[in-house]
Amino acid sequence: IFDLIDRVFDPEEAGIAEIASLTKTLKRDEVRQVSLEFPSTGRAEPIHCFCSIHTLADGRPGLLVVAPLPIVDQAETHDLFGQLPVAALQLAQDGRFIRANAMAGTLFDVNIYRDLESLLGGAERSNKILNRLQSVHLVSGIESFQGLFGQREARLTLRRLTDESGPYSILVMEDITERRKMEQQLSEISAPAPAAETAKQSSGDERAFAALAQSLNDAIRGSEAQNDNPKTEIALAKAQPIQIARNAPAVQPPLAIVNAFENSGVAILIAQNSEVVFASKKALNLFNVESLSALQAQAVLYEAILNSKLASSQVTLQNAAGQPIHVRISENAIPWINGPARQISLNIEKIVEEKIALPAPQQELALPEAPKLMEAKTAEVTHVIIERPATESSHDAEDELRTILDIASDGIVTLDKVGNILSFSAGAESLFGYRSAEVKGKALAEYFTPENRKVLKQYLEGLQGPGLGAVFNDGREVMAVVKQGGTVPLFLTIGKLQTGKSSAAFCAVMRDITTWKRSEKELREAKDNAEAASKQKSEFLARISHELRTPLNAIMGFSDVMRLGQFGEIQNEKYRGYVNDIHASGSHLLALINDLLDLSKIEAGKMELNFTAVNIADCADHAIKLLQDTATRGRVLVRKSFPDKLPRVVADLRAMRQVMLNLLSNAIKFTDPGGQVIISAAVAASGELTLNMKDTGIGMNTVQMQDALEPFKRVETTGRETQGTGLGLPLTKALVEANRATFTLSSERGQGTLIEITFPTTRVLAE
Repeated sequence: IFDLIDRVFDPEEAGIAEIASLTKTLKRDEVRQVSLEFPSTGRAEPIHCFCSIHTLADGRPGLLVVAPLPIVDQAETHDLFGQLPVAALQLAQDGRFIRANAMAGTLFDVNIYRDLESLLGGAERSNKILNRLQSVHLVSGIESFQGLFGQREARLTLRRLTDESGPYSILVMEDITERRKMEQQLSEISAPAPAAETAKQSSGDERAFAALAQSLNDAIRGSEAQNDNPKTEIALAKAQPIQIARNAPAVQPPLAIVNAFENSGVAILIAQNSEVVFASKKALNLFNVESLSALQAQAVLYEAILNSKLASSQVTLQNAAGQPIHVRISENAIPWINGPARQISLNIEKIVEEKIALPAPQQELALPEAPKLMEAKTAEVTHVIIERPATESSHDAEDELRTILDIASDGIVTLDKVGNILSFSAGAESLFGYRSAEVKGKALAEYFTPENRKVLKQYLEGLQGPGLGAVFNDGREVMAVVKQGGTVPLFLTIGKLQTGKSSAAFCAVMRDITTWKRSEKELREAKDNAEAASKQKSEFLARISHELRTPLNAIMGFSDVMRLGQFGEIQNEKYRGYVNDIHASGSHLLALINDLLDLSKIEAGKMELNFTAVNIADCADHAIKLLQDTATRGRVLVRKSFPDKLPRVVADLRAMRQVMLNLLSNAIKFTDPGGQVIISAAVAASGELTLNMKDTGIGMNTVQMQDALEPFKRVETTGRETQGTGLGLPLTKALVEANRATFTLSSERGQGTLIEITFPTTRVLAE
């Protein structure tokens, strides 16, 4: 999809023309199923999709194209997240990186950049993307970032997930730095040739080249031909294709593409519109010519190359010297300067030298251990191959290298270009249980499980192809079949050998990861057991809370009847005191049980909230009224400061009252006599509403603040005995976040505590 977005298309291409037509013919509510074809991308089959009108931000009618995807098992997708072939990250709502797969580690250091803000180098850029993601489910854009190899450009695609129990969004990154540079170079190449150079052509060649240049320019820019009679001139250009290609100067590709072809180790030709438009140096040397024009001058050879349709097969050609060349030809479609082209790769099999005259009988070849030549009737042979005997130093170096490879505990195997085994190290013999002589010449895929043979095949094809498989070589996890029976998990890494003299094309390194897999399984089982135990604990708390509240309500009800004397006064003064103590203890116990029940509901995601327009000032007055007696007994002054027209917020009234009660109760409890608690609220210029609760109490250090926000943990303070279960602040924070607000705690020993609750602009109602 990224290739489709960044590509400049010809307006007359079938798929683009269909899209332009649909924007004019489709009705607003109509959905039409169509098949779009984009031959310039090299894709042969059409794309089946559904199209409908979608109004763009500027009011123009755009076309929404949706291609149905196959249904993927979500559980399988989650397990395979780390093995995705693209850089992907799981993000929290604030932009923190929850998890990054292996491919993300090839773009940037995941240990340094832990959130989107640090990766993009600024809060403004990251906030812009995250704010857009809150409004829509899919955000895409090009951003620069600091990668492992300097400043890079990447296309970021963020998709917001609907499952609230998992990560907030998924980020996919595609490094497009080289592609951007290539597009810029290609656009510079597409500029029209200067008039001074064109004037040097003869009158007939000038007309042909002008038509060809015009067609190239039109294909890139998508503009209409400006000639007086374009059809006549283009027809003239097509009438003599070979003469035009020989006389017209070739359009040179960017230097980066040339270097990539030259370093590939294969002779490469690029053919486009029945013409050869590029030849690598290896290809020119293979055909014994000095330039592309010299190759085009060899009419027989030139026609044989263009008409070759035997992909991945051996053919015999003759070079400029008349010598036959046995090559294996493979073809594939690639994008080129002005549209799709054929990449012809020529792998040299053998060069046969014919009619080599032998020296006179009286002259002997003074070569050590020269092979004896059979007597022939003529003094000519078809081919002579003389192998230079290996010197003693080369044997020693080879033996030393073999010894080093055998010492390694990893299995090291060399393969030919089709995947057959050429050498087998001692480590590989130990892994598979086979001797080197037993496996030599056999396919390595035979010693993998059937489902992993396809993985090996795709791995080798990726290293041989023109893509980035050889650059981003991160290895594969495979299952090997051993001689003793059973399977062994291995981590397989294959590298392409660049030497041209060796028959080995690849080197495979395999490591036994049985211990890692066992540890991974144990960690996964431990995680599952811990989550199951936590779930059982939450369910038990919820059930026991329900069971305890029934008898507790009866105790409180009867004690309240006795305390109020509804059926007669209690004469004994001690009994009246006991009844009051029973009622107070029951109320305290009921509050604790309600906290446990609310916390278990929040952890299970079953907390039901009724969102209404809530007045924060009324919630503060309600809490102050209930706790005024407690503050008076503790000699703590409670003050409030609210603006006259404080806007309402979208929240749950019961939850906000409980939040205010918990915070005010804690502030009074941990403030010494003579101190004060201030409750205030303000509306920022951006529209956010912030509720502050500041006390002059004993305060907390960093460790104590962390403990205070952990469920069932109590902050121990020297010389101060306080009651509680450690659920106040964790429950309050959970309730605040359930109401889509943020909870911030800051404190310092001896300087008091400040708690800020911020409602975003989307939760603040306009007056």
